Amino acid sequence: MSAILDYFTAPSDRHATAALDDLVDLDPDTIDANEDPCGASPDVAPRPRIQVAASGTPVLQLKGVEPVVALGRLEAALTARPYEEVASGARHGSLVAMSDDGDTLVLTVTDELRDALAELDADAVAAAARVWAIDEEGGPSEEPVPVLSAFVELSAGAVHRGERVYCRVIV
Repeated sequence: MSAILDYFTAPSDRHATAALDDLVDLDPDTIDANEDPCGASPDVAPRPRIQVAASGTPVLQLKGVEPVVALGRLEAALTARPYEEVASGARHGSLVAMSDDGDTLVLTVTDELRDALAELDADAVAAAARVWAIDEEGGPSEEPVPVLSAFVELSAGAVHRGERVYCRVIV
Protein backbone atom coordinates (compact mmCIF):
# COMPACT_ATOMS: atom_id res chain seq x y z
CA MET A 1 0.00 0.00 0.00
CA SER A 2 1.41 3.38 -0.96
CA ALA A 3 1.06 6.59 0.97
CA ILE A 4 -0.97 9.58 -0.19
CA LEU A 5 1.29 12.63 -0.39
CA ASP A 6 -0.16 16.14 -0.43
CA TYR A 7 2.31 19.01 -0.72
CA PHE A 8 0.86 22.33 0.41
CA THR A 9 1.81 25.76 1.67
CA ALA A 10 1.09 27.46 4.98
CA PRO A 11 2.35 30.57 6.78
CA SER A 12 3.66 28.62 9.80
CA ASP A 13 3.99 25.22 11.43
CA ARG A 14 0.97 26.06 13.58
CA HIS A 15 -1.15 26.70 10.49
CA ALA A 16 0.22 23.57 8.79
CA THR A 17 -1.11 21.46 11.66
CA ALA A 18 -4.63 22.19 10.41
CA ALA A 19 -3.79 20.11 7.33
CA LEU A 20 -4.33 16.95 9.37
CA ASP A 21 -8.04 17.50 8.66
CA ASP A 22 -8.23 20.50 6.34
CA LEU A 23 -7.07 19.35 2.90
CA VAL A 24 -10.26 17.57 1.88
CA ASP A 25 -12.71 18.63 -0.82
CA LEU A 26 -10.09 19.67 -3.34
CA ASP A 27 -11.42 21.72 -6.25
CA PRO A 28 -9.37 22.01 -9.45
CA ASP A 29 -7.53 25.28 -9.69
CA THR A 30 -8.01 27.47 -12.73
CA ILE A 31 -4.80 26.21 -14.35
CA ASP A 32 -5.43 25.24 -17.97
CA ALA A 33 -4.32 21.63 -18.49
CA ASN A 34 -2.50 22.64 -21.70
CA GLU A 35 -0.80 25.68 -20.20
CA ASP A 36 2.67 25.21 -18.73
CA PRO A 37 4.33 28.28 -17.24
CA CYS A 38 7.73 26.59 -17.59
CA GLY A 39 7.33 26.36 -21.37
CA ALA A 40 7.10 22.60 -21.96
CA SER A 41 5.88 21.60 -25.40
CA PRO A 42 2.30 20.37 -25.87
CA ASP A 43 3.73 16.92 -26.76
CA VAL A 44 4.93 16.49 -23.16
CA ALA A 45 2.58 14.75 -20.73
CA PRO A 46 0.57 17.28 -18.70
CA ARG A 47 2.10 18.09 -15.36
CA PRO A 48 0.42 17.42 -12.05
CA ARG A 49 -1.93 20.25 -11.19
CA ILE A 50 -2.09 22.36 -8.10
CA GLN A 51 -5.57 22.23 -6.62
CA VAL A 52 -7.16 24.44 -4.01
CA ALA A 53 -8.62 22.95 -0.82
CA ALA A 54 -11.88 24.28 0.56
CA SER A 55 -9.75 26.23 3.05
CA GLY A 56 -8.02 28.04 0.15
CA THR A 57 -4.77 26.14 0.62
CA PRO A 58 -2.88 25.27 -2.59
CA VAL A 59 -2.24 21.51 -2.72
CA LEU A 60 -0.10 19.38 -5.04
CA GLN A 61 -0.94 15.67 -4.84
CA LEU A 62 1.85 13.34 -5.97
CA LYS A 63 2.56 9.64 -5.94
CA GLY A 64 6.05 8.37 -5.18
CA VAL A 65 7.67 11.71 -4.33
CA GLU A 66 8.28 11.21 -0.64
CA PRO A 67 9.41 14.22 1.38
CA VAL A 68 12.57 12.90 3.03
CA VAL A 69 14.87 10.98 0.67
CA ALA A 70 13.46 12.06 -2.70
CA LEU A 71 13.26 15.75 -1.80
CA GLY A 72 16.59 15.53 0.01
CA ARG A 73 18.19 14.29 -3.21
CA LEU A 74 16.52 17.08 -5.14
CA GLU A 75 17.71 19.71 -2.66
CA ALA A 76 21.25 18.32 -2.79
CA ALA A 77 21.20 18.52 -6.60
CA LEU A 78 19.78 22.05 -6.70
CA THR A 79 21.96 23.54 -3.95
CA ALA A 80 25.19 21.62 -4.72
CA ARG A 81 25.33 20.49 -1.09
CA PRO A 82 26.04 16.89 -0.07
CA TYR A 83 22.93 14.82 0.67
CA GLU A 84 24.22 14.12 4.20
CA GLU A 85 24.34 17.85 4.92
CA VAL A 86 20.83 18.36 3.55
CA ALA A 87 19.48 15.38 5.51
CA SER A 88 20.91 16.69 8.78
CA GLY A 89 19.09 20.04 8.48
CA ALA A 90 16.67 20.92 11.27
CA ARG A 91 13.64 21.29 8.93
CA HIS A 92 14.43 18.38 6.62
CA GLY A 93 11.33 16.17 6.90
CA SER A 94 10.67 17.24 10.49
CA LEU A 95 7.40 16.19 12.09
CA VAL A 96 5.01 19.10 12.59
CA ALA A 97 1.88 17.15 13.52
CA MET A 98 0.49 13.61 13.73
CA SER A 99 -3.09 12.40 13.93
CA ASP A 100 -4.20 10.58 17.08
CA ASP A 101 -4.15 7.21 15.30
CA GLY A 102 -0.76 7.94 13.73
CA ASP A 103 -1.87 7.38 10.13
CA THR A 104 -1.58 11.04 9.04
CA LEU A 105 1.56 13.14 9.42
CA VAL A 106 2.52 16.67 8.46
CA LEU A 107 6.22 17.07 7.66
CA THR A 108 8.33 20.10 6.76
CA VAL A 109 9.95 20.79 3.40
CA THR A 110 13.03 22.97 3.83
CA ASP A 111 13.03 26.65 2.99
CA GLU A 112 16.26 26.07 1.06
CA LEU A 113 14.50 23.65 -1.29
CA ARG A 114 11.47 25.94 -1.60
CA ASP A 115 13.73 28.87 -2.52
CA ALA A 116 15.85 26.86 -4.97
CA LEU A 117 12.73 25.55 -6.72
CA ALA A 118 11.12 28.99 -6.88
CA GLU A 119 14.13 30.32 -8.82
CA LEU A 120 14.15 27.65 -11.56
CA ASP A 121 13.32 28.48 -15.15
CA ALA A 122 12.33 25.91 -17.81
CA ASP A 123 15.93 25.07 -18.77
CA ALA A 124 16.93 24.62 -15.13
CA VAL A 125 13.89 22.38 -14.51
CA ALA A 126 14.93 20.13 -17.40
CA ALA A 127 18.53 20.01 -16.16
CA ALA A 128 17.46 19.19 -12.60
CA ALA A 129 15.10 16.47 -13.82
CA ARG A 130 18.00 14.69 -15.53
CA VAL A 131 19.89 14.29 -12.24
CA TRP A 132 17.00 13.65 -9.85
CA ALA A 133 15.68 10.17 -9.11
CA ILE A 134 12.21 10.55 -7.64
CA ASP A 135 11.38 7.18 -6.14
CA GLU A 136 13.28 4.86 -3.86
CA GLU A 137 14.04 2.45 -6.73
CA GLY A 138 16.14 5.16 -8.37
CA GLY A 139 13.75 5.96 -11.24
CA PRO A 140 11.00 8.48 -11.73
CA SER A 141 7.49 7.54 -10.62
CA GLU A 142 6.09 10.17 -12.99
CA GLU A 143 7.75 12.28 -15.66
CA PRO A 144 10.31 14.35 -13.70
CA VAL A 145 9.92 17.57 -15.72
CA PRO A 146 6.15 17.92 -15.17
CA VAL A 147 6.54 17.05 -11.47
CA LEU A 148 9.33 19.59 -11.02
CA SER A 149 7.35 22.21 -12.94
CA ALA A 150 4.45 21.78 -10.51
CA PHE A 151 6.83 21.98 -7.54
CA VAL A 152 8.31 25.17 -9.00
CA GLU A 153 4.84 26.72 -9.20
CA LEU A 154 3.92 25.66 -5.65
CA SER A 155 7.25 26.94 -4.29
CA ALA A 156 7.11 30.24 -6.18
CA GLY A 157 3.63 30.87 -4.81
CA ALA A 158 4.85 30.08 -1.29
CA VAL A 159 7.77 32.51 -1.61
CA HIS A 160 5.46 35.20 -3.02
CA ARG A 161 3.05 34.82 -0.08
CA GLY A 162 5.80 34.43 2.56
CA GLU A 163 4.76 30.83 3.28
CA ARG A 164 6.52 27.53 3.80
CA VAL A 165 6.00 24.20 2.05
CA TYR A 166 4.81 21.08 3.87
CA CYS A 167 3.83 17.51 3.08
CA ARG A 168 0.81 15.69 4.49
CA VAL A 169 1.41 11.93 4.45
CA ILE A 170 -1.53 9.56 4.83
CA VAL A 171 -0.55 5.90 5.33
